Amino acid sequence: MKPFIQKSFIDLHECDIISQYVELLDRNNRLSKVIKKNGQYWQLNGDPLTDAVGLVYLPKIETILDKNLSLTYTMLRRWKKDCFIDWHRNKWECEVTVVLQISDNHWSIAFASNNQSGSNPVINGTQDEQAQILTPQQGDAVIFNAAETHHGRRPLKDTACTTLMLYYVEKNSYLDQKDNRQVYGDNYQSRLRPNGDVWKINA
Repeated sequence: MKPFIQKSFIDLHECDIISQYVELLDRNNRLSKVIKKNGQYWQLNGDPLTDAVGLVYLPKIETILDKNLSLTYTMLRRWKKDCFIDWHRNKWECEVTVVLQISDNHWSIAFASNNQSGSNPVINGTQDEQAQILTPQQGDAVIFNAAETHHGRRPLKDTACTTLMLYYVEKNSYLDQKDNRQVYGDNYQSRLRPNGDVWKINA
């Protein structure tokens, strides 16, 4: 599947609601702060609101792609200025990835040509003219197979940028397991560990 932009995938007032939700979480210190070599960001995984967005928009993405899909998980991130994302591919639970531009700015996503891998020349300085670059506006969705396609971003120039990632797989496939969680919207409290234990079970 070649990456593409679906214009106005989500309404602007819904973007504003999600942005306000993030603000309230931030004020109450309920966002996980992550600091890595590629920069700093705040993150939510499998949150009730973000999973709800993923479930509500499931029929729409099924119609766009003409596929029967299931939501695996969602991830919301507020990126800080100078963050970048080197070439990478996601795990197979991200077979269909929908990246929603939530904040009222834009941050281009680059997709490697078939002969590129490893360190990202688009991100780290040298422009590869064969790379596909998409620039979503607020409310737009970038749709692609993140498990097969190397993708990345150059350093963020704005003060911050908020994106919401919705991840889907083929319905009733081996990976149709909510990313190994018992239920949606539990902030990963019920995710199965590799050794068979669980993080938490509310009996």
